Amino acid sequence: MILIFDYFETLLNTKSMDFNRGLYVFWKNHYQDKCPFEDMKKYGEDLFQVLLEKHRSGEEYPFVKVELPLFAKKFGGEKVDMSAEEEADFLMRCNEFELDPEIERFLQTCSRKNIPMYLLSNSGFRAEALMEVLNRFGIGNYFHHLWSSADFGKIKPSREFFELAIETALQENPNEVRENIVFVGDIYETDVVGAYTAGIKSAWLNKKNERDESGWSTYNIVSTDRLFEIIDLENE
Repeated sequence: MILIFDYFETLLNTKSMDFNRGLYVFWKNHYQDKCPFEDMKKYGEDLFQVLLEKHRSGEEYPFVKVELPLFAKKFGGEKVDMSAEEEADFLMRCNEFELDPEIERFLQTCSRKNIPMYLLSNSGFRAEALMEVLNRFGIGNYFHHLWSSADFGKIKPSREFFELAIETALQENPNEVRENIVFVGDIYETDVVGAYTAGIKSAWLNKKNERDESGWSTYNIVSTDRLFEIIDLENE
């Protein structure tokens, strides 16, 4: 058995989200002598619409690689670069995260059972930054690899994006087969559809108790504590 997890609202739940919380600190550190914050805030809203358009076409809009140079072009000055730690700081200012205790207990259980675990995330933030956030929550060490769409360029349910994780997982675990991989995620259109298209199983963390009209989810669970049952079912 191999597990591949979604990131947001699967491992980490978002208690609150406001991009401007991170943007304000970024403006204060780099642009307060170049423009009013309201101007930068408005431009951030414009860029968010571009992000949505990119997502509709299946592409990602990386924050550090693409957005930061645009702020420099718009308001003057050199492009501000960010380390993974600084990018993680920005992400955590924008999002107030919490770690589900059941998820943490599940990761501990899988680790004890030597179940390989990976992460595949739709995010404008790089994999290094996403892993830095997980390390701050004390769970980054459970995962062999983390892939972010910010680095890959395409978002789930891209078949190519899923294959990137699947091929690596199978190479690193030669005794496993594709049929033994389970993807755990909360969004049907990206996680379940992507897993189904890639020919692997899915555990749909169906928090809103929606109907699976297509019948593509292998496991349909409404809470994280039900994940433990999947281990038993997969090992029967």
